[in-house]
Formats: sequence, C-alpha cells, structure tokens
Amino acid sequence: MSSKRLYVIANSHIDPVWLWRRSSGRTSWLNTVRSVVKIMDEQPDLKFSCSAATLYRWVEETDPGLFRRLQELVAAKRWEIVGGWEVQSDVIISREEILRRQARYGKTYFMDKFGVDVTIGYCVDSFGHSAGLPKLLNDAGMNYYVFIRPMTMKEMLFDWHGADGSSVTALRIHQSYGTASTITRDDLFKSIREFQQTELNDQTFFFGLGDHGGGLSRKHLEWLREAMQEYDIVFSTLAEYFEAVKDYTLPVVTGELGPAFKGCYSACHEVKAKIAVSTRQLLKAEKLTPDPAELDGAWRELLFNHFHDILPGTSVRQAYEHDVFPGLGMVEFTANNVLDRELCRRGARLDTSFMTEGGILVWNPHGFAAKALVSFDGFTDPNAVGTNFNVLKSPDGETLPLQILPPDTGFGPCGEPWGKLTAVIDMAPDGEQIYAYGRDEKVRAPLGCAGQHELLEKLSFELFYDNTRTWGFGLESFNQVIGTAERTSVLEYADGPVCSILRATYKWRNSEITLDLVRYAGIAETELWVRLDWHDVNCCLKLAFDHGLAMPEFYTNSCAAVVRRPLEPCPARQWHNGREEPLPPNSGEWSMIDWCAAAADGRGAGFLAGDLHSCDHADNKLRITLNRPVFYADHAPFTPNPDSGYLDLGLSWRTLWVFEDTGLESLPQIAAERLTAAECREMTAR
Repeated sequence: MSSKRLYVIANSHIDPVWLWRRSSGRTSWLNTVRSVVKIMDEQPDLKFSCSAATLYRWVEETDPGLFRRLQELVAAKRWEIVGGWEVQSDVIISREEILRRQARYGKTYFMDKFGVDVTIGYCVDSFGHSAGLPKLLNDAGMNYYVFIRPMTMKEMLFDWHGADGSSVTALRIHQSYGTASTITRDDLFKSIREFQQTELNDQTFFFGLGDHGGGLSRKHLEWLREAMQEYDIVFSTLAEYFEAVKDYTLPVVTGELGPAFKGCYSACHEVKAKIAVSTRQLLKAEKLTPDPAELDGAWRELLFNHFHDILPGTSVRQAYEHDVFPGLGMVEFTANNVLDRELCRRGARLDTSFMTEGGILVWNPHGFAAKALVSFDGFTDPNAVGTNFNVLKSPDGETLPLQILPPDTGFGPCGEPWGKLTAVIDMAPDGEQIYAYGRDEKVRAPLGCAGQHELLEKLSFELFYDNTRTWGFGLESFNQVIGTAERTSVLEYADGPVCSILRATYKWRNSEITLDLVRYAGIAETELWVRLDWHDVNCCLKLAFDHGLAMPEFYTNSCAAVVRRPLEPCPARQWHNGREEPLPPNSGEWSMIDWCAAAADGRGAGFLAGDLHSCDHADNKLRITLNRPVFYADHAPFTPNPDSGYLDLGLSWRTLWVFEDTGLESLPQIAAERLTAAECREMTAR
C-alpha cells in the first residue's frame, strides 16, 4: 500500500442558479440531500462536506424531518459544514462589506441551528480571489480556505498572506471538486494514481456528483472501496485533513489568486448595475432604520445574488429575468421604502413654516463632511409668480444657488413649469439640512464648459475585436483594435451656476454613443453620462483616458485591498519619427471595484465607477470597459445558442466620474462621496 494518504472529501457542488432557474436549483439541492443522507445511513463510515447557509435554509423551510437528520449528522461530525457564507460568493468584484455580511449572516445561522462555528472558508468555483480575502476570512474567524481556480497554480497547499499580515492555510483542489457521472472505473483508478505522482504525502480527493444535483453514486463508491484495498484512502472531513497537515512547512503565496475568466468582469452590465444600486441603498437604509432586523430578508437576497454565477453575468436569461432581477428589485424597494419612511418621519419633526412654496430635506449618509449633489424633477414656479426658483434658502436665511436643468420629460404635470432642480450642498458628517425654494435677483456667473472641452480631447471610445464569449476564455487583454468611434457633434447643452454640461455624440458602424461631461460647482471630478444605443457584436467597447502622466503605475481598488497591477512590455512595435520603437507597456485586463488610477509621483488620474469592474492600461492610456455584447452563458467550446439573444444590446446607460491630479490616499473617500449619493426628499410648510 502506498505511503501517501488520500483524504476523500465527499461533496456535491450545486449552483443554486446557473443554467437553470432558482426553483430548479432548490429542488435539485433537496433531492441531493435526501440521496446523500440515505447513503450515509447505509454506510456509517462515510462523511460529507457542504457549504452555503442558503441551501440549509431551503431544507429547513421545506423538509423539517430531513433538517433534523442533518443536525444529527453534524453533531456526529459526519456531515461537515464549511464555507460559513450565505452562498459561495463571487470574491473578485464583490465589495468588502458584502463578504463581511456573507460571513455575518452565514455563520450566525450555522451557530444558531447547528451550534457550529465555521472556520473553513470554501469557494470552490469562483473566478479568482481578492488579495484582501485573507483579512476578511481572519476577521470572520476563518483560518482555512478551499478553492480551485486558477487551476494553473502549481501550489496545492500553502499559506496565503494578505497585505496586512493576515494569513490562511489555503488548499487548491488538485483535479476537480467532483466526479463526472460518466466516469469509468478505469478513469477513477487513473485519477487516484495521478495523486501518487504529486509531492504531498497527504492529499485530498474531492468526490461526488454535480453540478446539477446527484450527490453520491453507489457505483462510484463501490469502485472507491476497491481502490481502498490498494491505496491508503480514507473518508474524511476538511477539518480532519487540515489537522493532519498542520505541521507541514508550507510555501507562502501573497496577493490575488487568479484571475480566471476575465470576461466576467464586464459581462451583463445590467446585473452589476442593479447590484451596485441595491447595495448602496440598503446600506443607507440600515443607517436610518430603528430596527435593522427589518432588512434581514433584503440582505439575504442581496447576498444570494452575489453568487459566483450571478454577479459575474454567467447565468441564463430566464434566471436573470425571473429570479435575479425581481429579487434585486425587492431589495431596492425595501431599502427605498425604509428611506422614504424614515426621512419623512424626520421631516415631520422639523419646523418648516418658512417654506412658503415648499422645499427639501437633505441627508448625508457619510460619516464625513461631503458635498451633496441633489437633482430631481419638480415644479419650478408652482404659484405662477412668473419666474423660476433659483435659490435654496436655509431657516436662518442662507441662500444657495439652484439651477433648473431639462427634466426627464418634455413637459410638466398639466403643462406647468417643470424641470430638474439641481444644487450642490455642503453637508456635515451624517448631517441633515432643510431648505426652502426661493428666488433672488443676484446674478450668478455660469460655470462654463472650458474644462469639459479640455477633458473631451483626452477621451475616446475604442473598439476591440472580442470573440472570447461570456466568460472571456483565453482573454488576457483586448489588443486587437478594430476602430475608434467617430465624434459627430459637440454641444454646450447646459450652463449655469451649479452645473454645466457638454454633450458629444459618436458613431460606430450601427451604433451611437451620447456622452455628457458634467461639471458641478465646488466638485473637482467630472461626471460622465454615457448613453449607448448599441447594435454591434463581437466587439468590446472601452472608454480611453489619455491622462498625460509620464511612466505611471497602474492601480485598481479591490476587495479590502488596493492592488498595483503589472505593466508588461508589449511584444509589438510601432514606427515613430522614422524608426521602429516598442509600444508602451500593457497591463492586460484586470478587475476593479469603484476606482482605477494611473499614478506618478503620488498623484493619480482615473475613473470612479460603481458598476463597471473591468479596466486596463495600454498605450499610456487608462481604459475602462463599458460594454461586451455576448450571448447568455455562452461557454467555449460548445456551439453558441442564439435563442436567448445577446446581453447589452439596444439602449443602456453608464454613469462614471473622471478625476485628475488626485492623491491615491484620498480616493476611497472621494469614491464613496461620488458613488453613494445623499438622499433628498421634498417637503411642504407645516
């Protein structure tokens, strides 16, 4: 018998949503649990490991008897709970607060229902792992982490260190997290023999059917028991395995693990946008509600939709349309309902008698002083005075300029004067302020559009050939340029004391782009409104920013970490001044959360974006990916199925900001201020 021991980790990886809808995922999970429990009752030496609080909740809600049997198996240390999160989340473009909530809700559930403190992180199918994850795992009381991608790593067992000194013992699954239903006895024995060629004396062998249910196969178990006669193989839990290797001297790995499937950073913008909005609104609602528990259901739904085949944009159309988007709509509605209720309650306690023609309540959700940007459709002269409102007045008589922008419609109710009332207000940390609408005769100079004209010359829309499909198979960088959108017009669309808007339009083949560059009084950054009317496929659309920095470094914000991305020499060359020269370094495509920046001498230029997660740096330009039209769940090498159509075709919108000459250390606060807006509600005198 071989001296190398193989620890069999029986499991069944089940995606609750992917190529099927949620209802199918739920029934597959329930059937799998019933099947596994039945086999475990027949074979008392068998053990099983499983993650994801959502899956256990489904059993508790639908089959109490089966749930009690799970509790018994967990108490007997035969059924092992791992992961400790609501779902096996995306961990590359999910925000830090989301992963903290995954652990808070998941671990609390497992402790309440099973008396288990989960210490083994488990995310075996996600598409890369953030450099900040060791810190988040440690903060949640987890000392171990199990994953599979990137499968190109040579290390199988190692200490994974975060930038802050945190660390976990990480296990990269060697072959797969399961066994295919079509495997033969010879295949199984060949797989076991391959483990004998690896360096580790103690190794795991993940065993079980998946992805769409099935649990364990009796035939496979028979073959495995045959192999036990020839090899040192035992049924095990992951906790037992980590105990067996605790004295190993392990190599150290630092930084991000991955990435894998870079196309997932930019596939299905709609789900990324809905998740970003829902997250921001829910965090704000939590600050105002007197009973945070009323948001628990919304939080669990939001966490569910960070699953690693939902947020990355890799599920089928039916799942998005009938499960994901309605669920996220519930999250946003719940949050907005709490915000409306609590802000109205606050307003009802205030003296608003000075508001002769109405006014507003503004609340700053940030724990720091911020410039609140408010802009909403409303009456501009409700009492037919003959002039529009042009100021906001505080109770003590202070006035702020108010500008009327064109509304979202071409007319107001009953044809009354109507527009988008827009102001910039200095707010105290967590502060609230009230203002009345008013008028004065003071002449206020408009901002002008000179800054936007200058910035416009630094921006371009670049197109790259893209046949990498939904996941981005083989994608390292977009470097096959197929063109640049042609700018067809420039218009100074609006100009006033609060904001000015420069509008540019572009044409690319069958598609059109409208770009609004918006400057606000007292705000250094420029907001960009991008309207896409997109009808071209096999292409990636990027917004390129020619920042002008010499020999910059490239940084992206990640989950609980800021990562310096490598800039590699480009193998291609260009002709310049009659001679051939190397092209500027190219970073390749990388993930980002909230911001990316080129930086030199401590100063940065770049983008702020709450729902765009893919960027690169090439040709000495920072480029953010705006659009990748792909089929739903289009997976190489299988033949594409066009029946469900393309993602991200037709009309859609992107909102982001451009910053220049900004210190990197200030970017987290600036991003928070720009991407999470203040809340504003209209009020009347009382």
